[in-house]
Amino acid sequence: MGLPGAGKTTVFNALAQQRAEVGSFGGAEAHRAVVRVPDDRLTRLSEMFHPRKTTPAEVRYVDVAGGMVAAGGEAKAAARIGQLRTADELCHVVRAFESDTHPHPRGSVDPRRDFDEMMADLVLADLSIVEKRVDRLDRELRMGKAAPGNPQWRELELLKQFKPALEDGRPIREFDLAESDRRLLRPYGFLSEKPMLVILNTGDDVSSARDAEETIRAVAGDRAVGVTSLAGRLEMELGELDETERLEFMRDLGIEELGLGRVVRLSYQLLDLVSFFTVGEDECRAWTVGRAAPATEAAAQIHSDIARGFIRAEVVRYEDLVESGGLVEARKAGQLRSEGKTYPVQDGDVINFLFNV
Repeated sequence: MGLPGAGKTTVFNALAQQRAEVGSFGGAEAHRAVVRVPDDRLTRLSEMFHPRKTTPAEVRYVDVAGGMVAAGGEAKAAARIGQLRTADELCHVVRAFESDTHPHPRGSVDPRRDFDEMMADLVLADLSIVEKRVDRLDRELRMGKAAPGNPQWRELELLKQFKPALEDGRPIREFDLAESDRRLLRPYGFLSEKPMLVILNTGDDVSSARDAEETIRAVAGDRAVGVTSLAGRLEMELGELDETERLEFMRDLGIEELGLGRVVRLSYQLLDLVSFFTVGEDECRAWTVGRAAPATEAAAQIHSDIARGFIRAEVVRYEDLVESGGLVEARKAGQLRSEGKTYPVQDGDVINFLFNV
């Protein structure tokens, strides 16, 4: 998402290596893409095991039509807000480039101003929901429609806490909520509660946005907000080249990696996600799971039967596996260990699940 003229569809194309139309994207339909997560560890594992198939983890990006959350009339605003509420994370594209041919709609480039404007818009969208729900829930509870101890009482208490904060322009993510409260509020999909990655869309030199990055980090003051820069137009054009040409141009321009790698790493940090791997002759694959998720939850990512019939997990750290040279060698070196159902999965674990159904 982003304000008009921020170049959000350009950034979407750069990340997804697509060619969605830019400059006039204001319809109701969103652009969607499934992007493979770049991970050098998976590449190295494939070199070791020579599988018939290599499958990276995936991230789904949605380029929501329009600019301001509530712009374009009630129907378009409702559709836009609905799309945003289902997201795990919001990527806010902020303009940090000058252009004589495409001047900023506000007359000047000011990343801090644009960031603040979008944040205020998200807060107002949540405030509208909270006000309506508080009125309705308060009325229903006073009429005795919920017994004492019903979760709706806690729901009302939380919403009443949020209301003055939202009226003051503060996002819901500032509240230190218990996990039980987060589960209770999850159906709302509050926009100002979601982790946010701010992507400064720069000119060809991303270093030009370093000051703006620090400014927005200071303003956000929040571990749930990440900030990075990306030369959207340049990376979109690089994405249109074949791999050989792209690598040659990147080498000439001194670009070590495309912005997708940085964006995905920050997204994993904000969402507290990790990658684990399964390996073998058939397939080497990366999987995504919450940090310290139990082994049974990781198993369920592969198939529910594996979680249901879980016996144990054979686990080796990626670094130890590469150093030893293979699973047999890792076992001999005592680096391959057996773990039970509650084992907290760590980033880079290579896991073989044993199960019986």
